[in-house]
Amino acid sequence: MDQENSMTAEFNYTIPMLKKGFDMLELMTQYPEGVTMLELTQAMGVSKTTIYRLLGSLHQMGYVNKNETNARYYLTKKLLCLGLKALGEANLVELALPVMQALRDEIRESVMLGVLINNRVVLLEQVIGSHNFTFLLRAGNSFDLHSSAPGKVFLACTKDPVQQEQLLDTIDFRVYNERTIASREAMLEEIERVRVAGYAVDREEEMAGVHCVATPIYNQFGMLIAALWTSGPSGRLREADFPATAAKLQEASMAISSKLGYVK
Repeated sequence: MDQENSMTAEFNYTIPMLKKGFDMLELMTQYPEGVTMLELTQAMGVSKTTIYRLLGSLHQMGYVNKNETNARYYLTKKLLCLGLKALGEANLVELALPVMQALRDEIRESVMLGVLINNRVVLLEQVIGSHNFTFLLRAGNSFDLHSSAPGKVFLACTKDPVQQEQLLDTIDFRVYNERTIASREAMLEEIERVRVAGYAVDREEEMAGVHCVATPIYNQFGMLIAALWTSGPSGRLREADFPATAAKLQEASMAISSKLGYVK
């Protein structure tokens, strides 16, 4: 048997319980607010005992946690860190955190860092704002591409036109309110605005009363790998403030990109 056929035969062998574990992890990515054991049992079509054992193992390994208040299980940041290591960006959060903290001290709003996973922006880390009222999100929360500022960054700032087309094809253009971008044509116009400005904004397009500004982060190869953004109440983070806030975000994003080896 030649090497190629040998490898094919080798990879045709699967471990059922291992496969179920990864099926569960993939399923849980669809539930950023957590999922119950019953919901997992129904969705996967396996016994409650199997689900219990899988959750127990993943919890011991640090990939899953349980919210004791509502009995919902959710993915931890460990899985996100594993993905970053696979991409060679394992130190992204470590390098970004001091810059994020300094930016928070300057603008006083919460500062967030996220990456693109499939067709969602996933929150990796956040630094909580210093105002009495501020936003608090759980690591692993995800956001639509068309209705969030970081999502628009990934649509507009990727340097691969094929990837951009693929991302656009995945958008279902769910309408949250009258400000939500609801078509591919309108999204293409917004992408061009983001490219010209160098930053993206969310004008209450998903959540009423919330504004957001985001900028891109690049690695040493010039590849877009993350987005940096801030969110605040629309009465505090006003549209008139977008350019000044964006300038501070751009400076911070460039500082992080430079730490990653990016040269403009």
